Amino acid sequence: MKEISVGMCAHNEGSSIGYVITNILDQALPYDAVLREIIVVASGCTDLTEDIVKQISHRNPKVKLMTQKEKRGKASAINLILGQARGDIIVLTDADVFPAQGSIGELVKEFRDDTVGAVGGRPIPVDGTENFWGFTSHLIWTHIQNELLQWEMRQGIFFQLSGYLCAILPQLLESIPETVIDEDKYMGQMIRRRGYKVVYEPRAVVYIQGPRSISDFFRQRVRVLIGHLQVQNWFALSSISTSSPRKILPALVKSVDLSSPRKLAWTALAAALEGSAHLLARYDFISGKVPYNWPAVPTTKPEWNAKPTGGSV
Repeated sequence: MKEISVGMCAHNEGSSIGYVITNILDQALPYDAVLREIIVVASGCTDLTEDIVKQISHRNPKVKLMTQKEKRGKASAINLILGQARGDIIVLTDADVFPAQGSIGELVKEFRDDTVGAVGGRPIPVDGTENFWGFTSHLIWTHIQNELLQWEMRQGIFFQLSGYLCAILPQLLESIPETVIDEDKYMGQMIRRRGYKVVYEPRAVVYIQGPRSISDFFRQRVRVLIGHLQVQNWFALSSISTSSPRKILPALVKSVDLSSPRKLAWTALAAALEGSAHLLARYDFISGKVPYNWPAVPTTKPEWNAKPTGGSV
């Protein structure tokens, strides 16, 4: 029987964290797995996040709170989880996302193969596609990223875990650098280099909220792309598929809806914005601007007070 530790990073998530923790507690697990604990790291919270977690922990001792008085970056919070978790498998997620029912079980099943060291889930935006920002989120996450990660799996080179939902064997990672931005990509590379498989499991869906303003789009995308450049530099990678124009363009063309002039125009605008984000990220990275302790992106913070469903383009 495999014991599962769930580690959750939180910063001012008082409006939704209770519902997210309840969702984790209610997740159906395979017959050969049991939930041991949920470790919530509350980093620099100034709202009711800590109080809500304490209330839940009084009712269910599997829920444990760890507090960082100051927000020190996601990697710092993950290191606390890696140091405290006692499960055979650690599932990592965030307090502002919502794993679909059964998703944690889908991750855990993959570890029946002893050569697997990590498994990544599939983010799907809850945004509707009737507006530009929702359309863009689905274009990036539902279509292009999923297409490229499936391609990586077919090529046997997948390593891009999702920081929104992934699972790892704890003995393979004692800690990660606290200056890393894309901690998920870093962990995937490290585990591959230790001789274990890293697997993409698209049935392990995690619902996310995409950015809903141009400033938040650039704030999120530039930070993610700087993280790609950081990992690419650290591990001497020639490219990362989800930030490689040569890989992205065919996936983009495949997703274009020629029957809708509006969607065609939105695709062109989304491509222009993403291209601009790539240029800004490269400039910041070369300039030494590495935002490992990044500020929250306000419009990506949903209130999970109902069961979410993902739309599609």
